[in-house]
Amino acid sequence: MQTLRIPNSHIIKVEPDVQVIDINNKNAVPGDLEKWFINLAIKIHIFFITCLCLRHPKKIWKIYFTMIKLRNNIWGGKMKKLYRIDGKYYYSIYSPGWPSLQYINVIKRELQRHTSPNLSAEKPSFIFLAITRKCPMRCEHCFEWDNLNQKESFTKDDLINTVKLYQKQEVLQIHFSGGEPMVRIKDLLSVMDYASKKSACWVVTSGFNLTAENARLLKQAGCKGVVVSIDHYIPEMHNLFRGHAQSFQNAIQAVRHAKHHGLVTAISICVTKQFLNAGHLMPYIEFAKDLGVQFVQVLEPRNIGHYEGKDVSLDEAHISQIEKIFKLINHGKSYAAYPTLMYHGYHQRRVGCFAGSRSVYIDSAGDVHSCPFCHTKSFNVIDLIRNGNNELPQKENRCPRFEKIA
Repeated sequence: MQTLRIPNSHIIKVEPDVQVIDINNKNAVPGDLEKWFINLAIKIHIFFITCLCLRHPKKIWKIYFTMIKLRNNIWGGKMKKLYRIDGKYYYSIYSPGWPSLQYINVIKRELQRHTSPNLSAEKPSFIFLAITRKCPMRCEHCFEWDNLNQKESFTKDDLINTVKLYQKQEVLQIHFSGGEPMVRIKDLLSVMDYASKKSACWVVTSGFNLTAENARLLKQAGCKGVVVSIDHYIPEMHNLFRGHAQSFQNAIQAVRHAKHHGLVTAISICVTKQFLNAGHLMPYIEFAKDLGVQFVQVLEPRNIGHYEGKDVSLDEAHISQIEKIFKLINHGKSYAAYPTLMYHGYHQRRVGCFAGSRSVYIDSAGDVHSCPFCHTKSFNVIDLIRNGNNELPQKENRCPRFEKIA
């Protein structure tokens, strides 16, 4: 496979000013032999669960290979990259670490979807929960723009009761977002301490207030990982995009503190036309490698929130550029040491969208949507809780952008 030539005149070499190690596992990247063995072990484990659940040879083989094929279609090939953090292995920020009860239940849920889809239609495996309307940033792409910095909708009890409702449906992973969730650190810690008993918990943040002490407290409360938004490798460009002079510095420090306290680390970027036209994506991935994160998430801009009414959608050339780099980074031999690149648009255009069927987004006003990027309000969870209801109603399950639900 041909190696892309990467312009490096603007690459920011990240030199840590704190000791950046995983205090539970000093080497988060397994060797080739370990990766081969663990990937084999996970496949055998999935097959074993399939046998236990289905108990019919013909059906076992059919569903097992259907699931493996789906996984390969999501990643554009056989995905071999994985990371060892705190004694568990991760190949995605949207799947619990292996081995764990949550991982076993994800497989069981997928088996149920393939065999009896109607029984699992209203049991999302994953939720985004925006716990606050407060945020010190003014991000160019913000999809919560209309909700920002108004009076809080959720009380701490509302948040815990929301978690209870979804854990009753056996939700397996929760990403806490906002606004900026670290603004509400005390409530976040309390809710996470409760939620982490049954669900794998993550934080989606700009890096604001993610100090060394708060990273320690997040880990103590049961947090598995953090997704830090960094929208450029050039500090001034990131700060301009975020509308905050210290945003880049905060984000870099947040990653360092998270790594130091044994959390899985990912950085997330919303790629604009201008960013891609200037050839910044590969240098950004080089920057992520220097930073030492395990995952890079690439998001497409959507004309909602602050982008409503604006011509921000990527064209075919931009999408082709991202897809080429997506496959190169994840499967190219020369890029084995690079972070895993996650790009939802790849599988959304091929096998369908997972939002709605497997995940939901609860915004900072309590409105329940299929995902953060397609506002399809079904009901308000705060109204539901305060009216004493303890069952979730039927939720709309559709994708207005990609139509097909995976």
